Amino acid sequence: MRNRWKKMICIVMAAIMVACTLPQALAQAKSEPACKALCAAGLKATGGTKKLKYKSNATMDFGALSSSDRKKVREMQYVFDAKEVYSLCVIKAKNVSAAKSLFGTLKKYKQSNCKSNYLSDYSSTEKKVFQNAVCGKKGKYVWYIAMSPSKKSNNKGQTAIKKNI
Repeated sequence: MRNRWKKMICIVMAAIMVACTLPQALAQAKSEPACKALCAAGLKATGGTKKLKYKSNATMDFGALSSSDRKKVREMQYVFDAKEVYSLCVIKAKNVSAAKSLFGTLKKYKQSNCKSNYLSDYSSTEKKVFQNAVCGKKGKYVWYIAMSPSKKSNNKGQTAIKKNI
């Protein structure tokens, strides 16, 4: 009788251990999307891939980020044209707090691009691209999209990114 109780207790303990570790295992199994995949989704939605010639995952290449901002980045994908007018950047921050800070940086970057003195070097269409750029945040991810002079098109890219997170 004693052995029977020991076996029952062992079985119950094993079941409890499995039940406790299963949610953790499932949470780890759900992987977060890569910035490259999110960038591809945004590009597809905006239809602006023909304009882009360069890509980078180096934080130094995206002019919006200061050295302190670059320390907050876990992963990044940046695609752009030769003049860096048409561009799309998706960043995965190290944590949600860093993402919030990076989002503020991207908003300031967008504002400075719209009011900058160097805009005189750009065509009216390129100026509209800067003015209708969008930036957003969801969880640990932030993005900057300047793929079209139409804000509607840029918003389609944003919607695609949000949908894939």
